[in-house]
Amino acid sequence: MTPDAFLTSLQRFGDVSYQQTPFWAEARRVDWPDYVPVGWYADGADPISVAIIRYRRIPGTKKRFAFIPYGPLIDWDNADISEQLSTLRSFLEANDVIGVRMLPYLSLRRWDNATVRAGLREPIARHFRDLAPDYTNPTALQLRAIMRDSGWIEKSAPQETHIDYGRFNFLLNLEDRTEDDILAGMHKTWRYNAKKASREGVKIELASIADVDDFQLLYTSTGNRNGFATLSTDFFRTMWTHLTQGLPGRFTTHFARFNGEVLGATTTARVSSTAECIHTATDTTNPRVKPSNALYLALIRQLLSEGAKSYDLGGVKDCLGLDMGGSGLVRFKTEMGADAHEYMGAWELPITPRTYAAFSHAVPAYNAARSRIDPLLASATRLHSRLPALARRDPS
Repeated sequence: MTPDAFLTSLQRFGDVSYQQTPFWAEARRVDWPDYVPVGWYADGADPISVAIIRYRRIPGTKKRFAFIPYGPLIDWDNADISEQLSTLRSFLEANDVIGVRMLPYLSLRRWDNATVRAGLREPIARHFRDLAPDYTNPTALQLRAIMRDSGWIEKSAPQETHIDYGRFNFLLNLEDRTEDDILAGMHKTWRYNAKKASREGVKIELASIADVDDFQLLYTSTGNRNGFATLSTDFFRTMWTHLTQGLPGRFTTHFARFNGEVLGATTTARVSSTAECIHTATDTTNPRVKPSNALYLALIRQLLSEGAKSYDLGGVKDCLGLDMGGSGLVRFKTEMGADAHEYMGAWELPITPRTYAAFSHAVPAYNAARSRIDPLLASATRLHSRLPALARRDPS
């Protein structure tokens, strides 16, 4: 499919993630250099399903590994899933792919806000599985069974990386609700903190690409504090450029400022009726002014004015115990009134088993080495950029 035809086809689907757009694929070319928009066709001229497939070439070979983030876009309730997965495999085999990772954008279980609130008060509730879900999606259960029967392997990520696998997310329902309705569904502490931020003088502003250095600095500080991988200024600049051009008015970055200092920031994208939080960063040097509450309330107001039906607040770790790292974020999003969802998670299909196995063992080592080398390269680049200025200084 052409990118334009792919974008036109997105209108047929309800929930579409920004990760299933050519703009995001362009932004992630450093990690996945190639990508292709594809469609499944039946009898008509329009595709019945679509996907952005990203590729990473295995060094020294023509073979590739594929990745389908938050896709494919399929009518899961009505499609012949087995046939479509078989068609996908045939397509990948014909394109020198040894294996594929897929993260279907489909909720498996839902815990209503009241259920999570009650669970946070229970000392014995340590993980979401300790709470009875309020809804289990039969379509997702069927998809899991079909994928297992078709040779797909469910990937169990280490606990500290679950947030990267899109397993547990919080969604805030906006459909047919007013701001007063949403405020009424929040915990009184959350509402109080939002009002406190306003009284303290926290200001919310729309940032531009000129502010990318400030965003990256705050994001790096947040990552170092919370133990997740940080991203370079070049990454954020590339992301900003492609999503701003591709989703005009539907990709935004907001700053929370207090006395001129940036204390909070968040990026948001909306392709369909669901808006998604992409990155969030906070400064903890002045927590009393509650910048995060101010940020999210401003986003809620914006999304209500745009007619969005839901707000995906992003991933959390599977932790409910107060002594568990990451539980503070779970509590914050729960007190905002959002429901918790367990998604399908990451699945992989070995197409060429031996090559896939070797590649799978090599990738963790590569990623570990890269996580050590990239910061050094970034520091070297910054130093190199300063050398002309240093050379021009008067030695006296």
